[in-house]
Amino acid sequence: MAYRVEIARRAEAELEEIYLWVVARAPQQGARWFNGLERAVLSLDEHPKRCPVAPESFDPRLPVRVLSYGRKPHIYRIFFTVDDEFHVVYVVHIRRGARRSATPEELKGE
Repeated sequence: MAYRVEIARRAEAELEEIYLWVVARAPQQGARWFNGLERAVLSLDEHPKRCPVAPESFDPRLPVRVLSYGRKPHIYRIFFTVDDEFHVVYVVHIRRGARRSATPEELKGE
């Protein structure tokens, strides 16, 4: 059964920031790359548990998983939780992989 993918407000803002950053640096190639990032996020509707639990995950009752997108040095990490009862994947945070580890506050999904 397919999952519904929901994106937290903070993650939506992060997506917008990423889009503006990549398109400002490479208008055509950046837009194509960003579309691939969006497709990766939406691909979580099928088999979201294919992705590992993130090392930053802090609550064993609600593990935060991570999907990586891109190639070095431009890898982005998409953090999300899975609700099997309601078949929802909730994307809580998106960040560049080269940054420090995500904090529990960033993974709360508000």
